[in-house]
Amino acid sequence: MLEKTTLKNIILIHFLMFLAVVTAQTAPDEDTSAITRCTAEGTNPVRETDIPNPVNVGTIDDRSCYANYKESTVYGKTWGVYNITFDSNDFDTSLQPRIERSLSRSSETGIGSYARLTGVFRILEVGDTSGTSQDGTYLAQAKGKHTGGGGSPDPAICLYLAKPVYGTGEDADKQVSFDIYAERILYRGGEGDGREIVFLKNVKKDEETNFELEVGFKEDPNDVSKKIQYCNAVIGGDTFNWNIPEPERGTESGIRYGAYRVKGGRAQIRWANTTYQKVENVEVTNPGPIGDVYKLKNVATGQYLSDSGVSASAVIMSDSGEAQNNYWTFVESGSLFNIDNETFGILRAPGAGGPGGAYVVVSTTKEGPSSDGDKVWTIHYNESNDTYRFESGSSGRFMYQEINGNVTHISAMNTDDRSVWKAIAVESLSVDENAILASDVRVFPNPASDSFTISLKTINHVTVNIYDVLGNTIFKSEFNGDTIQIRNKGQFKAGVYLIQLTDKNNNKYHKKLIVK
Repeated sequence: MLEKTTLKNIILIHFLMFLAVVTAQTAPDEDTSAITRCTAEGTNPVRETDIPNPVNVGTIDDRSCYANYKESTVYGKTWGVYNITFDSNDFDTSLQPRIERSLSRSSETGIGSYARLTGVFRILEVGDTSGTSQDGTYLAQAKGKHTGGGGSPDPAICLYLAKPVYGTGEDADKQVSFDIYAERILYRGGEGDGREIVFLKNVKKDEETNFELEVGFKEDPNDVSKKIQYCNAVIGGDTFNWNIPEPERGTESGIRYGAYRVKGGRAQIRWANTTYQKVENVEVTNPGPIGDVYKLKNVATGQYLSDSGVSASAVIMSDSGEAQNNYWTFVESGSLFNIDNETFGILRAPGAGGPGGAYVVVSTTKEGPSSDGDKVWTIHYNESNDTYRFESGSSGRFMYQEINGNVTHISAMNTDDRSVWKAIAVESLSVDENAILASDVRVFPNPASDSFTISLKTINHVTVNIYDVLGNTIFKSEFNGDTIQIRNKGQFKAGVYLIQLTDKNNNKYHKKLIVK
């Protein structure tokens, strides 16, 4: 009798153990129904369909017609439920299905700016294509736009991809764990071969895994004049830090999470205890070489940037920086600058079909300030060696002296000295030597026609010389007083002229005049 009872107990224990194994393989909130493309419940008129007061942070982006976002309470937590199936994208049908939450982006690039997500995830199932490279589902992604074009208009920087690992024996057809990979760009806008996939770690099915993702900007420890854009993750206590390529092109830091991509089968991901924080620090930059007149010397060649003196013609380089057409000022235009020649107009940075050739920088007769997109520049200052790089707008292209002497604006690393310039103040015009200040002199109207007036604010005795672009003296006179009116009696033809004012201490100031 005892033997029979013992045998029954053994059988019962084995049966209970078997049930425990089955239960462990199926999560309490797992969807075990047949996989279909769409359901009536999951089909919505808009992507923003959500429940009131969801426990997960962020704005829903539901592009799946299989199921809606809902919530479950298991293991002492309330979980956001993200279920998607193959081909269930009812919006933007060329893209992959997803139910994700988008978090407001950190839109500043100053050191200390970041976006940070924390939470806990469980993975129950991911997309399966029978072991191909298309296996898996993204559970989170770092986002961020950049200057200079290339790739998607809203590119992913690093995606965290879960690929299925199948069991053995009776579990050979069951996903029992998941390999987590980082799919990250090799360069800005990288897609396809422009990305690498790096294994991070394995997590078990239905295992509660702590997750933290921070994307932001910090100081480069090797060069305090530069910064790093980073994407750092902590998954289940393991840290995976990565620096994003071309940090100078990054314009923001963002995060999305949920369930995204299923090229076969179904994906089920759960998120709980999500929090989000962002910090936005405005980038502090050198205001640029303003308030004086400069010669711009290319670091690689030692030559000086010169204006051609002809509108829509390519600028040139010269061995000497002493001619008037080598003198430049920087005119503020909002947060950007115009680069203004003392004898002609502001520089233009055309595109591939520019009048001087593809991306060749050309002269204009236009006065600054101008907000025209092809006439504004971002000034990048390197404090460590007192040099500048001039970026056309926010394009990621920099003023560059080519080997053939042409001056273009192209994508170039900051280590390429052909894109690096010295701004050398013209000594005779130095404010430190009591030169006439720019704010002390006005010329109006400018452009002029029949006459123009020179107004002097703090001085009352000057010699006025007016030159044409060839250096010929067109007008010369001495004046006492604070206002000088000059009539055009035919000596000023249509074109650009340089006004030179010299005070009694031999300080000089140059002002440009345009005659229509």
